[in-house]
This record gives sequence, C-alpha cells and structure tokens, in this order.
Amino acid sequence: MLNKTTWLRIATPVAVLALTLTACGSPGKKSHTSTSHKNKPHSRFSAHKNGEHGASAAAKAVLKPGQSASRAFKEDTGVKPYYSITARRIDVGTAADAKALVSDPKDAQGKVPATGYVTYRHMTGDVVQEWPRVGDYADVYADGQRGAKVIGGDTPKGCADSDDIKNWKDGQSYTLCNTFLIPADTKRLEIAWTEIGGKPFVWKFPARR
Repeated sequence: MLNKTTWLRIATPVAVLALTLTACGSPGKKSHTSTSHKNKPHSRFSAHKNGEHGASAAAKAVLKPGQSASRAFKEDTGVKPYYSITARRIDVGTAADAKALVSDPKDAQGKVPATGYVTYRHMTGDVVQEWPRVGDYADVYADGQRGAKVIGGDTPKGCADSDDIKNWKDGQSYTLCNTFLIPADTKRLEIAWTEIGGKPFVWKFPARR
C-alpha cells in the first residue's frame, strides 16, 4: 500500500545529506559508491559471499507487499544468520520534502522522496552483536530504475536505526528503512533486496495514479 505522507520538519539546523552516485539499472545489477552516514568503522556496502545456498525460492518470483522471503546473510562482523525479509510499504513524499533532503536544490528537481519499509526477522544462526547491515540492501525502484539513495538524516518514524541495534538474536524483528529520490511522475514502484552479485527478492506495489 502506498502512502503519501507529510514529512515533519525540524527547526534545528539540518545535517547535510548526500545522494549516492549509483548506476541505474534493474534489480540485481546495482553498484554502490556511498559510505555509512554515521562514519562507523565498518563497510556499509562491502561485498558478501553467501552465494545461492540458503536462499528461498522467492528469489525467482515477484512478491506482494507483506509476503516474506528468506536467506542466510553474512554480516560485516563475520556472523551469518538466517533472516526472513518482508517488504511492508513505500511512503511517498512531496517535491518540497525532496528539496529539504538535499543540500543542492538541483538534485531534487522533478523528484519526490520514497521510503521503503522492510522488516527483518532473525530466524536462526549467530547473534548479531552490533551494526547489522542486512537492511542496507533494500532499494526502491521507480518504473524499473533504482532511485537515488539519501544518506544521513533522521530515522523515519516506525523504523529502527541499525547502528543502535545490539545483540540481535533468534525471534527478534526490526523494521529498517531506506529513502530514495524518484521521479515525481513515477507509476510503478518496487522494493528489491539483493546482495551485490546475488539474485534479488522483488516486491511489486500497486501502481500510482
């Protein structure tokens, strides 16, 4: 379900936000050049080598919002838990919201922000002591093209901050969110979760009017 939201403004000075420089393309063919927005001592987009072992059959099918896919994922800290991944919704903002997210207004011209909400459940495997990166790999696609990812700023309401998660163990779930700038006239929205070089899980959302 798509929701047009009125994004809250903060009276205090807003931190400068950067757009990742990414190659446009279909899910599963992305490349990243961004770094962690909190400058933590880890690689936000390091390459993982899980291969296809342990991935659910959903990697070959288009999913509906609320449906789950599952696979093992090697975190930057070296542990490799098995996660259930569920894309919930995409909230779409306004042109004014987009301008508030960037330092250069030209970067937001003709764009609106779209935030993808994805829930991750630790099903089995090692405890993730800190800095889970599984949420970094969920991207919003607009009419088949990956949006420009917004790095930094406040965590959207209803979303956990991955850098604050400690000792994530079996049975615990967190909703992690990523925001992208997309063309304002976008009709088709999707969330794709994929590791670099892996086959994506893709959730297709109802067309915008």
